[in-house]
Amino acid sequence: MKNIYSTSNSVEADAVISKLTDEGIHADCRREDKFNAVSGKNNIEFNIFVDDREADKAKKLIDGNEYEQSNTSTAGRKRMIVRATAIIGLICTAAAIVLSVISSIM
Repeated sequence: MKNIYSTSNSVEADAVISKLTDEGIHADCRREDKFNAVSGKNNIEFNIFVDDREADKAKKLIDGNEYEQSNTSTAGRKRMIVRATAIIGLICTAAAIVLSVISSIM
């Protein structure tokens, strides 16, 4: 297994895994926690691994025009955060509606 991609953003890691899976490449994601004693922060890194034989193909898919690496693009990273926030907001709203309906029934 070869590490082909690393990011600190779980949404980005999921997007890369999905892209590789859609192209028929099996990928594993491993989470690594790194504690920084100086800052007192726990930094999380997601490393994506593929089979050695598929590493070149996977890198080309990620680096190519088909996938924008938000690792190097601040605008891309902001779009992902906005999308994730919107999805979480929709889930919370739906949960509030369900709870409201349940409480009115009881």
